[in-house]
Amino acid sequence: MATQTKTNVKQKTCQNPDCKKRFRPARSTAKFCSTECKERKNTISKRKPFTIPRSNHFFLYLAKEAQRAGTLAIFGTLVGSVDNLIELYSVVKLRMTANVLSGKDSFHICHVAPVKHENVLGLSNAENLIIAPSFLNRRHSNTHSNKAGVFMYRANVELKHYVGSDEAGVLDRIINMIGEETIIAFCKKAKLTESRRQASLAKLAKLVDYNNPEHARFIAILEDSSSKTPEIVAAVEAVQNRAEFKPMMKGCRLSDSAMLIKELIRHAEFRYELEEFADIAKQYTRGDFAHIGLSIDAQRTLFDLLHGVVAEEMEDEVDCFKYELRAPLRAAEQRHSEVLILNQERLTARAQAAVQDVVSEAEQAAKRIRDMVSNATFYADFLDGADFCYLPTPAVAIVPTPAPLVVYGPDEIAF
Repeated sequence: MATQTKTNVKQKTCQNPDCKKRFRPARSTAKFCSTECKERKNTISKRKPFTIPRSNHFFLYLAKEAQRAGTLAIFGTLVGSVDNLIELYSVVKLRMTANVLSGKDSFHICHVAPVKHENVLGLSNAENLIIAPSFLNRRHSNTHSNKAGVFMYRANVELKHYVGSDEAGVLDRIINMIGEETIIAFCKKAKLTESRRQASLAKLAKLVDYNNPEHARFIAILEDSSSKTPEIVAAVEAVQNRAEFKPMMKGCRLSDSAMLIKELIRHAEFRYELEEFADIAKQYTRGDFAHIGLSIDAQRTLFDLLHGVVAEEMEDEVDCFKYELRAPLRAAEQRHSEVLILNQERLTARAQAAVQDVVSEAEQAAKRIRDMVSNATFYADFLDGADFCYLPTPAVAIVPTPAPLVVYGPDEIAF
């Protein structure tokens, strides 16, 4: 009796997430439609999924900005753009580093187009942000000059992007809006990590002993919300007796003038109206931005120019600002002139000394000639007045006469 073969094998779905194709397996234990899918699935399963460092200060900044603006629409230019995220991160990082180095909240991130304006909404874009001294930002109102900055009109803001001032989970909404793949690519390119501050705070909280009076200063750092990361890290090392408590951060501390000029040069790359001022500043700008200090009035003028105020609207202030910008050039020219004068004086002194040496040698030669002439004249006068002169008598050499040579014979020699 012939046996019947079973042809109606139940279909399965390929376990490879990139395939998921329906297939009829050759055996009941098969999970993949092909060997290629199996190998690809094994490769994918070995990769560790990337975790977005949500505690990083940059993401905390994005969440606070969304809550302050009341809408996610401020991130419109960041959607799908890794480059815009990198540029924005550079601005945020520079401001944080400058404040840590100064030891206080010296600098703010200011908006060219404000986020709290009745008609426009300034966006979180590097071209719309300025790092400026905090005292200048506090006096600046929510005015918008000459349509400067990167913005959108409030009439075009969608309600679905509304954010409450104390809304939780706003960071998840930001990531979904910008795109998780874009955020991951940005984190990898910028090499973002979890907040070192949060990790250090957690470690310090486990190490301090509230009953130990020697830990009082470390407890104060732990409870102070404004404690800087270098302080917390130094406190952890001190509690562990690994190092003496010396909170320090290496870097170049920027003055108010240096930061404003640094931002002027950055904005001049995409704002033609600032190129003239940036060209003047570049002539004496070094890598460490060690400038002479601009006056408060000059800083305010530069702050207004960065916020879109046209130079023609404040001609006198701009002229004074240019004059201060050129101060290092004038100082350099003055130093150059002083060096030229000093070199000229040195050359003149050397020439005078050489001439003096020649004159002195000539005078000495003339004196020797005069002496020779004077001596010759004296002897000539003496000879003319003499009746005779004594001739020198030659000396006779007296040579002793040698004794006669006596030759003895061999027999005459006596011993």
